[in-house]
Amino acid sequence: MQVQAIDVGYMRVQGAANAFLIRGVDGHLLVECGPAATRSTLIEGLQAAGVALQDIRHLLLTHIHLDHAGAAGHLAQAGAHVHVHPFGAPHLANPEKLLASTRRVHGDAYEPFYGDLLAVDAAHLHPVQDQATPSLSGHVLRALHTPGHARHHVVWLVEDASERHAFMGDLSGILVPGSEWIAIPTPPPEFEPDAWCSSLQRVIDAEPTHLWLTHGGGVTSDRAASRRFLERALGRLQQETAWLRDLVARHADDAKALVAYRAIEVPLARQAGVDAARMDAFLDDAFFRMNLGGARRAFTPREPRT
Repeated sequence: MQVQAIDVGYMRVQGAANAFLIRGVDGHLLVECGPAATRSTLIEGLQAAGVALQDIRHLLLTHIHLDHAGAAGHLAQAGAHVHVHPFGAPHLANPEKLLASTRRVHGDAYEPFYGDLLAVDAAHLHPVQDQATPSLSGHVLRALHTPGHARHHVVWLVEDASERHAFMGDLSGILVPGSEWIAIPTPPPEFEPDAWCSSLQRVIDAEPTHLWLTHGGGVTSDRAASRRFLERALGRLQQETAWLRDLVARHADDAKALVAYRAIEVPLARQAGVDAARMDAFLDDAFFRMNLGGARRAFTPREPRT
């Protein structure tokens, strides 16, 4: 099976995010679509592959964060059927809360890098249950519910002969282009590290041959390499979780926590090959603040509701 990665132009940085084209017998599949703000780049990438937007019959989303799903409404208007976790479907049908949350997290970066998601009409919106095996455009897929980064996260598996392709979304982190560094994004409000570890183990147990990272592209093409990468991602998740748990416990002040966080992660990322330009793009203060926000929500005890 041929999978074609299409750079969607996210953050105006090459390699920052991809959509994945799978050609079908009666229209094509697209896994992920990038933000609404970069849909023109997606369309250009599809056209370079000889595919018009209207040729996309099915859009498979790993989750509804706008760097993965922001252009979904535009594809639905062009005729695509959108397949998504049941928890994510209501937010695609009525995106106001999702858009407001994204604005709060990303601030000034919202307009240039994300843009507004158009609502997806009910006729084109398909909630997908765990272990569902839809047959779409000549391909049989399997949906694995994989919470941890977000409770509405899905890893899509597509089998072809002896190959098993896994479309990972954010489950295995962000492989920073040109480096070996796996960044772990822990945004509020749904970061849950124990569930995330279990979800990664679930994909390891599925024994994929090919891994396709939204932020990283195609990274492996055999089972052994896929297992190694997933185990490395699991190790990074556990490492990042330990750092964040300690940081929010020791530093009530966000500014102090940010300084301490950067002092831990930045030197290791540099050692793993992250250059200055990609450090600014992928591991800037906004990324670290987002992670600290997710960690505070995950690790701060809350009063029980009455």
